[in-house]
Amino acid sequence: MKKLFSAFLSFTILMITLLSFPVASNAAVYEPNETIYSDAYMLVNLDDDSYPVVAQKNQDMLKYPASLTKIVTAIVTIEKEPDLSREVTVSRNAIESLYGTGAQVAGLEIGDTVTIEQLLYLTMVHSACDACQVLAEAVSGSVEAFVQEMNDWAASVGCENTHFVNPDGLHDENHYTTASDMTKITLKALENEVFEKISTTVQYEYNGTNFYHTNLMLQSGYLSYYYPNAKGIKTGSTQQAGYCVIVKASKGGYNYLAVVLDSPVEMINGYKTKCSFIDAATLFDWAFNSLKYETVVRKNDIAYEVPVNNGKDADTVQLVIKDDVSTLVPASLDPSGVMIKAVDPPESLDAPVMKDDVICKADIIYADKTIVTVDLVAAKTVELSTFLKIINALKKFFTNKIVIAVLLLLIICAVLYVVIFVNRLYKDKQRIEARRRHQDELDRELYGEDDYLAPPKK
Repeated sequence: MKKLFSAFLSFTILMITLLSFPVASNAAVYEPNETIYSDAYMLVNLDDDSYPVVAQKNQDMLKYPASLTKIVTAIVTIEKEPDLSREVTVSRNAIESLYGTGAQVAGLEIGDTVTIEQLLYLTMVHSACDACQVLAEAVSGSVEAFVQEMNDWAASVGCENTHFVNPDGLHDENHYTTASDMTKITLKALENEVFEKISTTVQYEYNGTNFYHTNLMLQSGYLSYYYPNAKGIKTGSTQQAGYCVIVKASKGGYNYLAVVLDSPVEMINGYKTKCSFIDAATLFDWAFNSLKYETVVRKNDIAYEVPVNNGKDADTVQLVIKDDVSTLVPASLDPSGVMIKAVDPPESLDAPVMKDDVICKADIIYADKTIVTVDLVAAKTVELSTFLKIINALKKFFTNKIVIAVLLLLIICAVLYVVIFVNRLYKDKQRIEARRRHQDELDRELYGEDDYLAPPKK
C-alpha cells in the first residue's frame, strides 16, 4: 500500500512540475492662475533631489537661447580648466570676430593678459561676448573645437533638442534649445560650486570698472524688476530670442528655479517692460503663495487588496503605502479629499509573498489631479501552502481545456473499444452457432434421425 501511495505522489509531483512550464516619487505639474507673457517656461522645485517640475509651458518647443548659451560656455570651461588663475592673452581673432555684431563686450583689447577666472566672471555677470571668444580659444584651441565640446556636454546631461554654433549666443538659425533642455543644463551646472558662486555674483570689478549682473531682478535700483529673494543666474536677449532669464529664488524655506524663454516687451503701468523678469517674479510669487509641502499619505495606509494563490492561512494580502509621502500641493488642500488609486494592480499573487515587497504603484489624487505617484507594498508575509499548491495544480490540470479534450478523446476511444469488443463477441457467437447448425445437418444426412446422437454440450 505504501508503495502504491509513493508512486501516486511521485506522479502528482511530476504532473505539477510539467504543468509549471509555459504552454506555447512623480509630482504634479500645476497651471498658475496668473498672467505669464513668456512663450515657454519651466518652474522647478529645488527642495527635492529629483527636481520635480511645478509648472511649465511649451517646454519642448525650439527656442533661441541668446546669452543663456554662456551657462554652457562657463561650465565647460570650469570642468575642463584645472587652473582658473592661468593667464591667457586676448587674440586679434577673438576681438575682430565680434566687429559689427552689436554684441555686448567687456572692452577687452588685443594683447591684454587676463585670467580664466576673470573671463568667467565677465561672461556670467556682464554677459561679455568678447570674454567668451577668449575662453573658447584658451580652453580648446579654437572656437570651433570649443563649440563641439559644448554640444557634447549638453548631450551628456540629457539634452535632446539643443545645438550650439557659437559660445556667446549671438543669433544663428542653427543655434537653438528648449526650456526643458536649459533646465537640465542649469541644474547640472549648479552642482558645481565654482559655477554657483560666479553665476550668483551681483557685482564684479575688472580693470577699474564695476560690472553689474545683467539680471535686473538682483538690482534694488530697478523697482519694476527687483525681487529680493532672487539669485543669479543668467539673462539673454536678441530680437529673435525675445527676453530670457534663468533665476533662483528662496522664501520661507522653499526654493525654486525659473527658466523663462521668449518673453516680449509689454506696456505695464504705462512703461515698456521686459516681461522675462516679470514672468519669473510672477511664477515665484504664485508658487510661494499657492503651494506648500504636505504629507498627503502615510506609511501603511491601506490602498488595495489582492487575492493570493496557495497562501497558508490567508487568501488575500493588503497593499499599503511604502513610506510617508510629502510633496508640494495646493495650500488649500483638504486631506479628506485625497484619494489613493492603485495603478495596474495584479489580478492575483502567487504565494509566498514577503512583507514590504513592492507590488505596484498608486496615484495620489486630489481634485481630479494626480499629485504624486508612490509604491504599494505587501502589508504582511503570506507563506506558501504546499498542500494547496498540489490541490490547485491538480484542479488546474483537470480543468485545462487541452486536458479535458484529451480525457474526452480517451473516453470516446474507450467506449468505441467496448462497442467494437462486444460486437466482435456477438459475431463470434453467431459464427459458432452457424457452424453447429451446419454440423447437425451433416450428421443427420449421414446417420439418419434414428442413429444420430447429438454431441454433449460443454
